[in-house]
Amino acid sequence: LSVTRWRSDTTCDDWGSYIYLRDVESGDVWSASYHPTRKAPDSYAVLFNEDRAEYSRRDGDLTTTLDVVVSAEDDSEARRIAISNSGRTPRVIEITSYVELSLATQLADVAHPAFSKLFVETERLASSGALLAQRRKRGPDDVDVFAAHLMVVEGKTVGNIEFETDRSQFLGRGRAAGAPRAMEGRSLSGSTGTVLDPIFALRSRIELGPGAPAHVTYWTMVGSSRDAVLDLIDKNGTATSFERAAALAWTQAQVQLHHLRMSAGEAAQFQRLAGHLLYPSPSLRPPSDMIQEGAGPQTGLWSLGISGDLSIIVLRVSDAEHIGIVRELVQAADYWRMKRLVFDIVILNERGSSYSQELQNEIESIVRTSLGRAQFGERPKGGVFVLSAHLISPEIRELLLSAARVVLVGQNGRLAGQLQARRTSVVHERRRYPRRSSQTPGSPVVRPTGLEYFNGLGGFAKNGREYVIVLGPGQNPPAPWINVVANPIFGFQVSESGAGYSWALNSRERQVTPWSNDPVRNPPGQCFFVRDDETWELCSPTASPLRDEDGVYIARHGQGYSRFEHNACELELELLEYVPLADPLKISRLKIRNTSNRTRRLSVTSYAEWVLGPSRRVSAVHTVTAIDEITKAILARNKWSADFGERVAFVDLGGRQTSWTGDRTEFIGRNGNLDYPAALCGRLPLSNRVGAGFDPCGVLQA
Repeated sequence: LSVTRWRSDTTCDDWGSYIYLRDVESGDVWSASYHPTRKAPDSYAVLFNEDRAEYSRRDGDLTTTLDVVVSAEDDSEARRIAISNSGRTPRVIEITSYVELSLATQLADVAHPAFSKLFVETERLASSGALLAQRRKRGPDDVDVFAAHLMVVEGKTVGNIEFETDRSQFLGRGRAAGAPRAMEGRSLSGSTGTVLDPIFALRSRIELGPGAPAHVTYWTMVGSSRDAVLDLIDKNGTATSFERAAALAWTQAQVQLHHLRMSAGEAAQFQRLAGHLLYPSPSLRPPSDMIQEGAGPQTGLWSLGISGDLSIIVLRVSDAEHIGIVRELVQAADYWRMKRLVFDIVILNERGSSYSQELQNEIESIVRTSLGRAQFGERPKGGVFVLSAHLISPEIRELLLSAARVVLVGQNGRLAGQLQARRTSVVHERRRYPRRSSQTPGSPVVRPTGLEYFNGLGGFAKNGREYVIVLGPGQNPPAPWINVVANPIFGFQVSESGAGYSWALNSRERQVTPWSNDPVRNPPGQCFFVRDDETWELCSPTASPLRDEDGVYIARHGQGYSRFEHNACELELELLEYVPLADPLKISRLKIRNTSNRTRRLSVTSYAEWVLGPSRRVSAVHTVTAIDEITKAILARNKWSADFGERVAFVDLGGRQTSWTGDRTEFIGRNGNLDYPAALCGRLPLSNRVGAGFDPCGVLQA
């Protein structure tokens, strides 16, 4: 069961539960951790212990420390933020939590999040001030799921407690957790019930005198009945509850490490290794050419008894001297099983065949001992597979290494050395330039007149053959206003902001670019940027992902096409998108007109995020990009997918591209986002890097 929502995103890493802080007097907003606001602190430190995670930062005169622990007794998590004021003047700080609720299996939440959210109802308990959520049953075999969110304040409060359970009210349409509408000085709405997109958010204002500290603890709890959750609320509603939970978490951690005969340092190594399985990166994968050569269908692993549904780690050994790292990896399996982390571990014995098979027998003995340590009655998911390389065909062996998220080699030494040697993957450093606002933005786009049935945002034109949406400053429709454009074999949908996705043959199972199914944020999977290479002004023909808050955007949805218009940076931009009648192709035609009195030097950048399957989480590690030598188009393949295995996706700028990349981390930047990509903040061209092993995308620049 996923209590809260999370996705694996190695580049942006912007999923989680957060705590915001706002200075009531100045209006400054930041978060207890780097995400989601990404505001640079004066100092920042993170410490991961076996029993807790600790985030410390200093912003001016305020120092905050966020401790996160999981209860050893109950199904609950506590996040306590300690705040101290080292200044000479009193401060009033607003503290707000933000938790996106799932209360479903990860598979169901990923497949159709908007549908899954419909079955969650929320309420507020007046007696304790806690928020309660329940997932309604869809069938008689469904189990009851209840969750609660509680705030415990230790300090002088100002005003009343505020709350919110409607994500659209908290974030605002078209906005993300990095800059939510709720943190702009407005009160939380107090919405509860069937809110369609449920969250937990609780807010309190704390007065901090000079040198004064304060503590606020947020509890998130889950249970199988309403009474069970109410009992947890009563149990954790005191100031001493966190100290008790922290002490028991520390005690449990020591007992577990003793049971596994493991040191804290070894546990930290296994945590780091698990990070590479949850957030795949090139650092512990084979070279790009090896991944490309070995790429193949998931069904190829079935002959080994490996489903391919779980993340795979492979250890290659060829000598008895490598038995030490075998023991370490099997011990890691015991540790991950205790943490309920599920992976497939493959130990590949590459020693030549012999009569005695000493190495094979010793490895199998270590694995049997590990399985014997599993708790009685426990049926561990995932597995430890011991394979002899000489009994596997070269094609299957190459497929296994290509599909693995981590490949360790026995001759490279023990686990600590291999993690340290490849600790840092490729880092894309670019000199960053300030984003300048245009001194002479030019005349805004002409608003259409005479629209039929105009409702303030949109109306019909051309005798009903076209629907026109006009987005002025601060305007958004209550939900994405989309147009579906398709022929029998290919199509796309696009909203009034320009966000949308493309598919081939089947809009769910064969996505070409990603569909968020998120009517609040509605992030794009494909977009265009126009940059003035002299002034470094950046704009886009659509309202997403880069919106000029003072500008006007016009979207025209017609039968078989959508057209977008926007004026910025003394440029008139017009983007037309459509699908030919019979070809599996989306065509985007961008027109740019220079309205200034000087010659301009512009860069046009096209961005597409590859899926090539039903889920980007699954397909990203298997997607391979390449450059066509004749046209210079970026090609993308996902041979792992049964549907896309023999198909090739491509993106092209008519052969006019001068640089490109297939690495999403290079383009967006680590912990970045699309509203101002890192690759567009410097003078260097794109790296022309394509291949396998990194976060895949298709970016072309002309």
